Amino acid sequence: MKQKILLFIYKIFAIFAKIYLKRTKPEIIWITWSVGKTSCRMIVSQTIKNLFPNKKIYTSPKNYNSEIWIICSIFREENYKPSIFFLILLFLKLFFKSIFWWKKYDILVLEYGVDKPKDMDFLLWVARPDISVFTKLDFIHVANFKDQDELWLEKSKLIFATKKAVFLNKQDPFQNSLFPEIDQEKYFYNEDVPNFYYTFENWKIFSNIWQIKTNLLWEENIVYLELAFKIAVILWFEDFEEKEIYLDFELQWGRFSIFEWICDSIIVDSSYNSWPESMKTMIKNTDILRNELFPDYKNLFVLWDMREIWQNSTQKHKELFEFASKFWEIISVWKETAANFWKHIGNFKYSSQAGKILKIYLEEHKDQKFIILFKWSQNTIFLEEAIKEVLKNKEDESKLVRQEKYWKKEDF
Repeated sequence: MKQKILLFIYKIFAIFAKIYLKRTKPEIIWITWSVGKTSCRMIVSQTIKNLFPNKKIYTSPKNYNSEIWIICSIFREENYKPSIFFLILLFLKLFFKSIFWWKKYDILVLEYGVDKPKDMDFLLWVARPDISVFTKLDFIHVANFKDQDELWLEKSKLIFATKKAVFLNKQDPFQNSLFPEIDQEKYFYNEDVPNFYYTFENWKIFSNIWQIKTNLLWEENIVYLELAFKIAVILWFEDFEEKEIYLDFELQWGRFSIFEWICDSIIVDSSYNSWPESMKTMIKNTDILRNELFPDYKNLFVLWDMREIWQNSTQKHKELFEFASKFWEIISVWKETAANFWKHIGNFKYSSQAGKILKIYLEEHKDQKFIILFKWSQNTIFLEEAIKEVLKNKEDESKLVRQEKYWKKEDF
């Protein structure tokens, strides 16, 4: 009953959103699939903002990708609270904005997420995109679907609802199979990884690609950067003169952040969340970074259980251990890694406990230097608490995920 009432309220809010979008007519770029949606969204929006400073671009700074969150993104409401009083207040605000709010952005970059069948129908009823982007599928978020094929078909509705152009990931087999069936203007991206290299300057790491220097790291992010340039050309039919530019990106915390370290070891914070493919990708990326800039360092991975992979959990955790253990040492946290990871430094019940053991390990191996990757964290996991134990600067704690007052009541 409660869910039906909420859905009714969301539909009213959606009507307000439709009215506002019809009045103001922004260009809408919508990003979906399973892996890398948020990073792709942030990179695309910030690249376009850098290339076209005279255009107003908006994307939510938060992970707003379901029914109510999409509506909040459209109205730039960034502090949603699930209470009756707040919903009444939000109703009044959205009603006013839908009728009287002037145009707040020329381009709106959104993120689609689906948890069950027909979710995409509702999202597309709210707004159809001008440009749609598809990242890469992974075997996740399938609990409410019969199988992965049903999930694929639900998400692919976005392709056929797109008004102008569709961008598909060449490395995704399902998207390759769909490509001939698409009537809209369509493009592949990620056909080849752009050539780029890392540099290390004043204790900061940069990527260098074409005439661009950027604080973006990792192969996938460089692919999204190239994608952003392609979208800009399609939207405004402009080529960009080759000149040296620096692109400074602000990605969400817990997504490939690098912090100052203790005992001369490097901390890579990718703790926000993750699933099998992105776990392996970040391990590979960390090793590439080590090879290019820090060949005398060793890899060390702090990994928690992967969630939402259901009956495949045992197999996927065993595969992850076999993959990660090729690159060096592992510390793990919680039950699945305890059951399916074999010999490694240790498995622990709590994040803070793992962090304390890691700190002792680093102090005992002062003759060695490490690149330490922290990967996977959710609102019941809190791997960021392990990172706190080894940060050099206490003030960097504020840059970790889930540091708001709301989370402090939790037991780590």
